[in-house]
Amino acid sequence: MGDLNYGQAGTTGATTTKIYAPFLWKADDYYNNNNYEVYVYAGTNIGVTKRITDWDLSSFLLTVHSAYAAACDVTSYIELSRIFTEDDKRKAINLAIESIKHTYLIDRTDVATTLVADTYEYTLPTDQYYVEKITTEKVAAGGVFEEADVIDSRDWRLISPRKLKLHEDRYSITAGKDLRLEGQGVQALVTADTGVIYLPPDWLVQKAITFLPQNAIQSNKLDATYRQALLLSADEPFNPPNPRAQKVIE
Repeated sequence: MGDLNYGQAGTTGATTTKIYAPFLWKADDYYNNNNYEVYVYAGTNIGVTKRITDWDLSSFLLTVHSAYAAACDVTSYIELSRIFTEDDKRKAINLAIESIKHTYLIDRTDVATTLVADTYEYTLPTDQYYVEKITTEKVAAGGVFEEADVIDSRDWRLISPRKLKLHEDRYSITAGKDLRLEGQGVQALVTADTGVIYLPPDWLVQKAITFLPQNAIQSNKLDATYRQALLLSADEPFNPPNPRAQKVIE
């Protein structure tokens, strides 16, 4: 979107209020005069956004408006931007995720359900929206799930609210064994840089652009970029549930 600079920080002259950024090259005070913010997307101080108050080209030091808990170092990767804030971009990404969460499903496998004696109903994982296959653990705490131990689909069903019900007469409970649930879920919204996104990245980037603040797009003459993003994101990716899957009942 025309305003992004990013790279690895360092330690030369770095303090809790100064970042060593040898990959930047603009003249003194350029980044503070143009209202850039700096966001740490990896390493020390990950997830922290600061406003730039000074830039010295000869020392490659950025000064920020308030102190970090610790100085940025070689593990710190930073990005500078002035048109769109980190918050703008994260909200746009999440709106893009929301727009196809029911049409592009993510494969999910969960092994956190443990059988309890004489208990035939179990709460399903919150990220599971379809279940196609359930397998009983071979030996309790063994972590082995074999094809021979797949539960017949006639021996389980999904009931409201978000529960798995095993057949009392056809399925034998062995307390302590885990169940492996295979199916599909939706892409979770992202709240941190450690979050994983499983959607096609090329499409996601273009779709996110269409959700960026319109006033910033227009005032920075990015209308052509916006129109191109609309075209490139129009062909939405599609990943439907497995035809054999049962839909989780809310």
